[in-house]
Amino acid sequence: MTSSPQEEIKNAAQAISDMHVAAVSAEHARAAGHAAANLCSGSGHRLLYVSAELQQLITQAIEIGYATALQDVRDGDFDGNIQEWRPALFEE
Repeated sequence: MTSSPQEEIKNAAQAISDMHVAAVSAEHARAAGHAAANLCSGSGHRLLYVSAELQQLITQAIEIGYATALQDVRDGDFDGNIQEWRPALFEE
């Protein structure tokens, strides 16, 4: 049995919500929310014309990515790159 587009959207929305709960810790929530707000405000007027539910999904998806990246940085996944990206941090 195939699912309807509406069911697929509902399932995708639930998956995003579940990922958000798992990925966006209280520690990173404020920074992730700020990043999402900045990106959404930079999109211009387009987001004004989508439903509040879709706006929330877009925001949650951005927050998931941002919080995951923050955790990767905290875990040291990019330690080898930081000196290349920010050499001034290592100058005396």
